Amino acid sequence: MLTRRSALTAPLALAPLLALAACGPNAPGGATEDGAAEEGSLRFAWWGNTKRDEFTRAALEAYAEVAPEVSISAEPGDWGAYWDRLATQVAGGDAPDVIQMDEGYLAEYSSRQILVDLEGTSLATDAFDESALEAGRVDGGLYAVNAGINAPVLLVNPALFEQAGVELPDDTTWTWDDLLEIATTISQNTPEGTYGTQQFGAAGGPPLTVFLRQLGAERFGPDGLGYDASQIQQWMDYALRLQDSGAAPPADVAVEETGQSVDQALFAVGRCAIQSQWSNQVVTLDNSLDGTVRMLRMPSMTGSAADAQLWYKASMYFSVSASSADQEAAVEFVDWLVNSVDAGKLLLAERGVPANLEVREAIRPDLAESDLKAVEYIEAIAEELGDPPPLTPPGGGAADDAMSRHLEDVLFGRIDPVAASEALVEEGNGLLA
Repeated sequence: MLTRRSALTAPLALAPLLALAACGPNAPGGATEDGAAEEGSLRFAWWGNTKRDEFTRAALEAYAEVAPEVSISAEPGDWGAYWDRLATQVAGGDAPDVIQMDEGYLAEYSSRQILVDLEGTSLATDAFDESALEAGRVDGGLYAVNAGINAPVLLVNPALFEQAGVELPDDTTWTWDDLLEIATTISQNTPEGTYGTQQFGAAGGPPLTVFLRQLGAERFGPDGLGYDASQIQQWMDYALRLQDSGAAPPADVAVEETGQSVDQALFAVGRCAIQSQWSNQVVTLDNSLDGTVRMLRMPSMTGSAADAQLWYKASMYFSVSASSADQEAAVEFVDWLVNSVDAGKLLLAERGVPANLEVREAIRPDLAESDLKAVEYIEAIAEELGDPPPLTPPGGGAADDAMSRHLEDVLFGRIDPVAASEALVEEGNGLLA
């Protein structure tokens, strides 16, 4: 993800946009004079940072040698604008042929028959672990193929720990209270404007889900939210403890940071010692901090990594548009992206650790130190994982947005956690009804 908060509401805009017509720069890359897309002419859309753009464009150049009869137009973008643009393109019947997909949108887009069911196509999946494939299934159909594996992680800046005179914790035994104490000490023993940890309450994402799972809850359940008011209140209480202790930034700084890109975050510029992330983002942030970033497991409530309830997530997926004029060529391109060692050597682990086990082993000698950190972390937690959480359902983005609003109100002191948690559960369940 390229901003500190995932914008998960774009799919809700699809219905009102159905009347829009495709136009301007979003016209098909291989369109003929009458606007129809030509066979063998594909468009590939993705979000990402400059490194992802560089790696992906190199892969496109390599694929031109593999399939010279296919031309592929690149449509990169940043996280927020990507989903707005994609919703507009879909509404206008102008979706890209190959779409980089995210878990938060998969159920919504597949339920609208926007994506091809890849089951039974030429896509080869025999080298994938079955759990990696399951991450792309919705109602029995394979609507997305795993582009890489990642997992919740805490990234740390050892220089700030050293400056504060704090030792790195044993991440197999530390608790949420340990994290609070460590982060508070770092804030106290470093210059003003430097913080021990990111404000997890404003950022949402991995730590929220991990915290809930350790309470026996989930973000989403089969018929609505997967948590009750008492459970989400505990998360709000913890966010306030981070703020009131000075371990995390004040509300205005924390909320402002949610709209910044990853490489502009306090952690990336050396002003925050601990940041939550998905493990594939170590590649970007390690570069920002001269290769010094360390990766730690999320804390548990019991002091045992076996109870942390981490899981392997598809860092992102590749999907094929159901409106593609050449679905066969699009599927063959996706097959090459996920199954070719040549593609793997170009894409490396920037999108996550390859889900294809053969590709992962083949590229290991080519991985940079940052990539190897991600691989080693994924492999280190393999015996400690819980079951993967349910997919974000249609309406889940709006429920997450409600979560962010209510948590911001708590952090700014506009409402107490008891009232906020009750209001959130009522609103969230209504959005998912």
